[in-house]
Amino acid sequence: LRYHLDSLRWWMNMGLDGVRLDAVPHMIENSARDWNDQPESRALTRQLQDLVKSYPKRYTVCEATSSPEVYGRPDVCGSAFAFGLIPHIVAAPKGDTAAVKAMVAYWQTAPLGMATFLSNHDIFAGPRAWDQFAGDEARYKLAASTYLLMPGTPFIYYGEEVGQAGLPGLSGDLPIRGPMSWDTRPHAGFTKGRPFRDAAPNAARHNVLAQRTGTRSILRHYEDMLMLRNTRASIARGSWERAFADGLVMGFERVLDGERTLVLINYGSEVRNVTLPQSASPSGRS
Repeated sequence: LRYHLDSLRWWMNMGLDGVRLDAVPHMIENSARDWNDQPESRALTRQLQDLVKSYPKRYTVCEATSSPEVYGRPDVCGSAFAFGLIPHIVAAPKGDTAAVKAMVAYWQTAPLGMATFLSNHDIFAGPRAWDQFAGDEARYKLAASTYLLMPGTPFIYYGEEVGQAGLPGLSGDLPIRGPMSWDTRPHAGFTKGRPFRDAAPNAARHNVLAQRTGTRSILRHYEDMLMLRNTRASIARGSWERAFADGLVMGFERVLDGERTLVLINYGSEVRNVTLPQSASPSGRS
């Protein structure tokens, strides 16, 4: 353990901003039966977090497929990927009213510092967002708006911001690990040599260069949401208050230091009138 702590300390001294701790529930295995999410794993995670955060302005995030909300607590890892939230963020724009309710319920107990996302490098978390929404850009943007305006620290998987598709005909994690789509040059501008995999099948239109010129492109939408998040401190760091689900409409307020931002998201295809809660709901959390 001393060796690993010294190694981590060396990287922190090099100026590393933060650390992603991989598969933390599996760090300590006590037996063939008691191997997943052991108390010792939580204690070791806390020890690693304490070392990282003994340096100013440092960050830790944990991959914990078991009990992610526990590892996301300030007394364990400080942040963890919100695996239990992703399916609802994807399902709500597809018209699932239960998913809207589940998203409201999630933040009643989950730490507000959870790491939110749509997809990542592991296929168990789902295919690329473009494939999950079958190229429906309206639903794609609704999902992006959801996790970029919610509590948590958003993680954007490379290519997601331009609507990059997965690679067909490959197995395991390979479909979601294709080269980045940069422009319309051969191999989507990823390399002048031979790429390790083919370019995404939609690279001709969904690449960085093309998306930068479209005023209503997926990339522009991501930039708008991130600008909103970066200019409204209540969205970036605020509490979660007056949250409600009304059919396919979700509403919540983010509040910080007197700044109050109301967010209303309609996942349906029809205009809706909704009544806002008059007082803080049980889901109000700081």
